[in-house]
Amino acid sequence: MGLIHLNVSNLRNITEATLCPHPVFNLVTGVNGSGKTSLLEAIYFLGRGRSFKSSNNERLIQKGKNEFIITGRIHLNGREFHLGIQRANRRTRIRLSGQTITKASQLTEVLPIQIIEPSLHAFFEQGPQVRRRFLEWGVFHVEPRYDQAWRNYRRALQQRNAALKAQWSRVAIIQWDALLVESAAEINTYRQAYLEKIAFFLYEFPGQHAIDFMQDMEMDYYPGWKRGAEFGEVLAASLDSDLTRGFTQSGPHRADIRFRIGGERGRDVLSRGQQKLFISLLFLAQSILLRELTGKHSLILIDDLAAELDEASRAILVSVLLSTHSQVFITATSLSSLADVWDELAHAVFHVEHGNIEQVI
Repeated sequence: MGLIHLNVSNLRNITEATLCPHPVFNLVTGVNGSGKTSLLEAIYFLGRGRSFKSSNNERLIQKGKNEFIITGRIHLNGREFHLGIQRANRRTRIRLSGQTITKASQLTEVLPIQIIEPSLHAFFEQGPQVRRRFLEWGVFHVEPRYDQAWRNYRRALQQRNAALKAQWSRVAIIQWDALLVESAAEINTYRQAYLEKIAFFLYEFPGQHAIDFMQDMEMDYYPGWKRGAEFGEVLAASLDSDLTRGFTQSGPHRADIRFRIGGERGRDVLSRGQQKLFISLLFLAQSILLRELTGKHSLILIDDLAAELDEASRAILVSVLLSTHSQVFITATSLSSLADVWDELAHAVFHVEHGNIEQVI
């Protein structure tokens, strides 16, 4: 199960590359700037319809070219799917087994992808939106009814915000509150249940008992309004303030996951290496939960596994990777940087040099 064939054309410094990946571990080596991360970016784009490096898709097109193309064959639950993405003339065209699709979520259903890369520290250091994306990805994949509940909420929220901005009458504004309250209750039920499952898998990982800070880590869901209060009452109480600001200040769209160790924020206590290990384990817990609840396996991308992790942390991370039973792509500047975990990873090795990719093992 996973990506069985990949072709990349004119993406960054990759002019043309064809790979038949190993179903388990794929190690990609090369010096900085060789194209290792560009390869991961191509795979990520195939499953998400966007880059993890840039919000401007035009920047992915190789200089002097007018398009990039990514194609892949995916094996999922006994079926084979063909994916194709073309970026040209400022438009992205996506084909799934011969059919044009317009929603990136359709890609995600066929090729669920997790990525662990240097900017993951944003999970702790930036605002709630980053942590909500983590939550959204997970709940979307395991709860079929979640997507509709979220659509209902977003529709009502957009209408209420438009009414607030236009300074409509209070009657016109509060007509949307009932739908907001109903859909918010459903959203929160799914989110809380999901986080409870994530916490269970997170603390059952092999080797987690050896991670000192894990014993004191608290993961708390904030729904987007004062805990213990009724959302409908919060909306009514904040109406004047919402009118002044022109938008709805409370609700699931403001939700967050808060991490504390001994009462202090996780980001203030953990080192960079500890942050990377914990966030990586969170993402891998998602992959295991996805497999347990749906039978689907995530494709996991790890850009520079060795960076910021000591030998013990690398060993724990690789042990957990094995337990996911997922297809994995890992980049490294050299084989020697992963010598301590080499025996576990040596399934297929690709070397990248100036955008040219060659399988060496």
